[in-house]
Amino acid sequence: MFFFYDNVATIMVAVVACTFAWVFGGTRAEFINPVMPWIFAMLVEVMIFFPQRHAGETTYEARERVWRQLKADPLVWVTLVFFALLAIPFINKGLCPICDYAAIQFGNADPAPPIPFLPFCVNRAHHYSVVLWFVPALTTMIAVKHSLLKRGKRMFLEMVVWNGFALAILGFVQQVTGAKDPLWHDFGPNPVYFFSTFGYPNMAGDYFTTMFGLAVGLWRWKLEVARADEKADDGDSHKRSSSQGFWRKNIMLVPAVFLYFAALTTLSRAAILLSTALATVFFCHSFVCLVARLPKAKRVKASAVSVFAMVAVALCAVAFMPDDFQREVGTIDATEVLDRVTGRGYYHTRVATEVWKDNILFGCGGWGYKHFCVPKMTDAEIKHIQAVGGVNVHNDYLQFLAEHGVVGFACLVVIVLMLVWPLGRIWKALADSIRFVPPEKQPPRPRALFILPAPVFCILATAVATFIHSFGDCAMRSPAVLTVFFASLAAMDGFLPTVKDKN
Repeated sequence: MFFFYDNVATIMVAVVACTFAWVFGGTRAEFINPVMPWIFAMLVEVMIFFPQRHAGETTYEARERVWRQLKADPLVWVTLVFFALLAIPFINKGLCPICDYAAIQFGNADPAPPIPFLPFCVNRAHHYSVVLWFVPALTTMIAVKHSLLKRGKRMFLEMVVWNGFALAILGFVQQVTGAKDPLWHDFGPNPVYFFSTFGYPNMAGDYFTTMFGLAVGLWRWKLEVARADEKADDGDSHKRSSSQGFWRKNIMLVPAVFLYFAALTTLSRAAILLSTALATVFFCHSFVCLVARLPKAKRVKASAVSVFAMVAVALCAVAFMPDDFQREVGTIDATEVLDRVTGRGYYHTRVATEVWKDNILFGCGGWGYKHFCVPKMTDAEIKHIQAVGGVNVHNDYLQFLAEHGVVGFACLVVIVLMLVWPLGRIWKALADSIRFVPPEKQPPRPRALFILPAPVFCILATAVATFIHSFGDCAMRSPAVLTVFFASLAAMDGFLPTVKDKN
């Protein structure tokens, strides 16, 4: 019971992230609308009244500490400004150029919102669904930053990764059993392709790619902790069995492997490229760190074993690659990737840009693109309109601009920058500190890269993968991805040393 009381904030923020993932990635309004308001209310209560406590700190003192931090943090105020921008459209509703076409055409109603210079929407229910993405996701981010201690941040990521592992196992079981719909239940028209609880390959692909990156980061962290404990044992580490020591170090490799193959099995071409690129980067980073610790005599042996392992994995992948996976891989080429990232050849890019130009400051409201896109399309484009997924721009940045304008998009950019900015101060302090470390204990070169704790490196690389993916599709239109993206950046502090100001 004491464990639950001490970690109720950690459990609650994990519940938000995991619920979005289980409720079909959070993309189906009929399921998130009845659930998320209650979970959000519990999250707010827990983050303010039951934050994690330092040793010797009372609950009252912890509340006071968190409340002071919330009031002094610019990130909180920027987030509240963005929430205000999302709230105003509920009382400033305009007319939909498609749904209300008859009333507009015959001059019975003014299509403009009551206050034209403020944020607006044309469908409150659709806008409300988007509000239920952003408000819990960004509140989770704030709760992770201020209500969780370093151990809570690490525990939160571990809970999210094991939840992703359960979702990956579910997806594999569904494939083996020939399921036709997520969770074996008929929800209407069959999706084009689904994996686990996600009905859209690119959202599933980015989610499991993110989980894979976080799992590798946690593996590197547990490896470092286990090594530090072994050194602190002063030769008494033989008291722990070798099997216990192995699993203590490498347990997170189990979900990492499954999550990597889950990302591939989603058949998202972007996920195939990005997860494989991340795996290569993580392998090289881990290899360099490992070799730097070994005596020179053992480095050749470690290099040979690593090369053999990479070749074996590549041969197995080629030999046992399923036909549908081979088909997707065969369609990947440089021209296709460039066209997808730049939007060239897709009408969504041009149409979303025109919608944004009509509503530069505040956009056209949540899910507004689906209401404004058709009037901007040419006759030829309407004849070949995208039947499945056509309500998304397939470029998150353009869609956020079209629906939330420059002001809303700027708020999101500033939020990301505020999450990453403190890392620069710690990075500089670590770079300065290695000058006093003996040469044999210094990190590998380039030291500016390897002084960063490995889990933080993995989180940043995974976030970059989501950034790249969002240029060519709508990965962050899934609140499951959105929540983990912001919360994982806020959780980086759990792996960073505490640096005191010189003042």
